[in-house]
Amino acid sequence: ADVVLATDPDADRLGIYAKDSKTGEYMTYTGNMSALLIAEYRISQMQEKGILPDNGMMITTVVSSNLTRAIAKNYGLECIEVLTGFKNIGAIMKKEEEKTNGKKYVFGFEESYGCLSGTYARDKDAVVASLLICEMAAYYKSRDMSLYDGLMELYDTYGVYKEIIHSITL
Repeated sequence: ADVVLATDPDADRLGIYAKDSKTGEYMTYTGNMSALLIAEYRISQMQEKGILPDNGMMITTVVSSNLTRAIAKNYGLECIEVLTGFKNIGAIMKKEEEKTNGKKYVFGFEESYGCLSGTYARDKDAVVASLLICEMAAYYKSRDMSLYDGLMELYDTYGVYKEIIHSITL
């Protein structure tokens, strides 16, 4: 398999392993890696199809990758950073929807393996994220690339952003 996907029992978080075409090894993706890869793909496809809103926004959390800002800037989206939790992402979505000329939601995620690519929910959705990963894998395969190659292309475009998680047990 080129890609291995797994969700948690309520299908709101998605874990990914994808094969590196050069070594044949499966690479582990962090929540940031997978969400940013999905974001870049989805937004680039929206732009290509002419459906990327002029007043679009991307929402992320304070613990997620700063690479989000670079992607948003590249596509002319406002990048809004909120406290951790999809309830905070959903609150911004609702607030902007209630405005006459509010920003249009394009994509949101948090580093804990959750993302949302539409306005149909106010929570993480691993089902649609799985669909997008599969679509993206097919897209890259049509270009003789793997998902891992796509991730490396993302880093070539925007740079590599270091992420570190520290767990403190009390």
